[in-house]
Amino acid sequence: MHVVVVGAGALGSAIALGLAESGGNVTLIARGARLAWLRDHPLELEHAGGVRAKAVPVCDWAGLTAPVDAVIFCTKMAGLVEAAGHVAPLLAPGARAVALQNGVEAPDLLAAALPGAAVIAGRVHGFFEMDGQRVRHVGVAPSVALGGANPAGRREAPAAARLLEQAGFGCTVSADIRRELWEKLMLSAGAAGVAMMLGTPVGQVCATDGGEALLCAALEEVTTVAQACGAMLGRNDIEQTIGFVRRFPPEATTSLQRDVAAGAPSEYDALIGAVLRLAASHGVAVLTFQRIDAAVRPADQ
Repeated sequence: MHVVVVGAGALGSAIALGLAESGGNVTLIARGARLAWLRDHPLELEHAGGVRAKAVPVCDWAGLTAPVDAVIFCTKMAGLVEAAGHVAPLLAPGARAVALQNGVEAPDLLAAALPGAAVIAGRVHGFFEMDGQRVRHVGVAPSVALGGANPAGRREAPAAARLLEQAGFGCTVSADIRRELWEKLMLSAGAAGVAMMLGTPVGQVCATDGGEALLCAALEEVTTVAQACGAMLGRNDIEQTIGFVRRFPPEATTSLQRDVAAGAPSEYDALIGAVLRLAASHGVAVLTFQRIDAAVRPADQ
């Protein structure tokens, strides 16, 4: 099976390395300086004081050849549809396409772009970051919840889980992956948005005057939009998310905060923007998110 991993950032590199170490036939799609580096150097992943390294076949879109039996998309949401357009002509019949983007819109975007593929959505737990050209993994062991975004995806989700297990990720097949994606959006859009609006690390939101009440209002809006979209979140999900945020270290920040603060391309539109878009499409009022957006929308959005 020829597996293509799209995106040579931290997550994509970690998956490609794990698949290569297990003997898989994997190609990593990269670009720019990252592509140039990986043509001459192995992939490196640092964890628990040690470094794993292995050379992995790497190319840009022009160098990719058919057939592609499975493709794992690790790009940011903004590049997903373009990436799907590049790989679509190379897919084998019935190929698996796995979306590992943050946000809730990726599965439907990918299913529309690749109508002949088994489209599978994933919710990733695990923290990977780039340290120069090396990937660093910290925290808990990485895991993924997977679920089909179309009928073929539902049939192929167990096989996709086995593939990611080969890469070293613990995997479960979810009976309701869309609900799990919305649960993650509560944190990645709600908590991050409130922290950005308050100008504080997310780890200090609940200790800031009025911060917890603002967070609760934002999470209630995400819950209402989720329900309108068919994902049955409720009060228990809000309380669990607030409890989770209370336990953050005071200095903790989200990747969205760090990207926006650095002026780097961010997932703002896939997270906070998605709440606003989906609320508008279903006629749901999200006054807290409108306040957040008015206060913190990055210039590049």
